[in-house]
Amino acid sequence: MKPNRLFSILLISLACNLSKAEILLIPFEKNDVPTAYWASAEAKATLIFLPGGDGSFGLANKPNAQPSWILGFINKTEDKKPLDLVIMDSRTSLGYRSDLTPRTTSQHVERIKTVIEYYRQKTKLPVFLIGHSNGAVSLASFLNKSSENQKLIDGVIFSGSRNETKLNTNLNLPLLVIHHKDDPNGWTNPKNAEKLFQEIKDKNTLSTDQVWMEGGFDDGDVHTSGRHMYAGILDKAAAVVKEFIVKNLK
Repeated sequence: MKPNRLFSILLISLACNLSKAEILLIPFEKNDVPTAYWASAEAKATLIFLPGGDGSFGLANKPNAQPSWILGFINKTEDKKPLDLVIMDSRTSLGYRSDLTPRTTSQHVERIKTVIEYYRQKTKLPVFLIGHSNGAVSLASFLNKSSENQKLIDGVIFSGSRNETKLNTNLNLPLLVIHHKDDPNGWTNPKNAEKLFQEIKDKNTLSTDQVWMEGGFDDGDVHTSGRHMYAGILDKAAAVVKEFIVKNLK
């Protein structure tokens, strides 16, 4: 399945969502970083999503986008504490299957920092990051580049992480590793998610949680849909993420 197919999956509009995306272009050097923002009344935190695929989804051209993937279920969970939601896009491809080098560059990390700083200022709320699949590599790169980056955020979630995802730094952050127990995607083997979790536990001074998702179904390419994307159990995955964020609010 090609990246544009992944885009269609990520940006499925949910009938239950009432908010419309506010497309905000965050200035960065000579260009900008497109983001989609959904504000919630009385929000308790901001969740920024670093998506997988090639990271470039043309959000700036989709002003009516609804919160996608598990973000579409986050504020529909039993816990009534709402979150502000953000998806970070890229003007260019960040790699797709074999070459994820663009996600490890200093420039990419600086873009992530710029987006975090912008939304910290805008929302005045704690910020949590979630990186799914290839997005988990971006998340690891952000943490690995400098220990100072941890001070900008209040917690991180590695979801369906790529096999290459590795942390080389000590942490002082609440952290969650969530992965489908039977993820059939060869790029995101559950054994490597378990290895990542064990390595992080030894480097993190704060809570390090792991949750295995079960059930759901496969539909289409196993690399970009189905159980890898929590198909059929998105509500349950959203509840896990929401519970983690709420319990780690200061």
